[in-house]
Amino acid sequence: MLDITVTESGRSAALSGAILLYTQTRRGYESHDEAVTYATIHTVTPINGRPEIVPGRLLTQKDLQLIATGIENSNQDSLVQWFDPGMLAKSADRMVWWTPPAMRPLFFKKSHHNDKTFDGHAVCPTPGLIWMAMPGKGLYVYAVKGVERPTKESQLFQAPFFNVWGRGQVCIGTASLPNEEDRWEPQAWEKTFFGSHFTHPNFAQPDRLILGEDPATFWQKMIKRPAKRFPEDRLVQIPLVAGDLIDRLVLDKLNVLPRPQGEF
Repeated sequence: MLDITVTESGRSAALSGAILLYTQTRRGYESHDEAVTYATIHTVTPINGRPEIVPGRLLTQKDLQLIATGIENSNQDSLVQWFDPGMLAKSADRMVWWTPPAMRPLFFKKSHHNDKTFDGHAVCPTPGLIWMAMPGKGLYVYAVKGVERPTKESQLFQAPFFNVWGRGQVCIGTASLPNEEDRWEPQAWEKTFFGSHFTHPNFAQPDRLILGEDPATFWQKMIKRPAKRFPEDRLVQIPLVAGDLIDRLVLDKLNVLPRPQGEF
């Protein structure tokens, strides 16, 4: 008879589903073992006052991901964590954080992809940025206006830097990604981004990276004579708000956005 209840820290969890594993015995010359050939997932529902497993369906990889995420989040509920003021959201598969406008060292290197690119470096103004790191799936960065901590409704803009695609993903190139120990440290991702060379725009569409000016020309002027703050009127709006980055299917949402012309 199935009758399982789990109690933890004053909360209770009732049995609501089951996974059944189907195995096949593999025999060798001296031993044999069992291998799982497939699995099914079922709802557990009360029938005549008793919980029973009802017919189910094949278990999918998406089911496993949802279960793993739920367990991870449940385990973290009981932990006390200190979040930096810049941290906007964190889950088992991503973290989203914000950095206010700042002066940062930027390094540029001429590229054969664009004749207007150049070599140079300087401490330049950068706009407020919202970062999304998904270990194993890459780094995404977007610009945001203002100096206040963003809300879920805050409008996102194209990050006005070379090496960033139109959907926000960063082209890492030969840069070193954070190691296993540091992959949940925002500063490690920022170091990867700003510690590498900006080589070229990742697309050719006019007014898509820097509004009203060729991006290589804009940054070359900024390198020669850095402004005190980044001109926010040059930011290009994209059809996203900060809250979209915490959507469970954020990558699907990003993948349907139109790609800029000439993106490579």
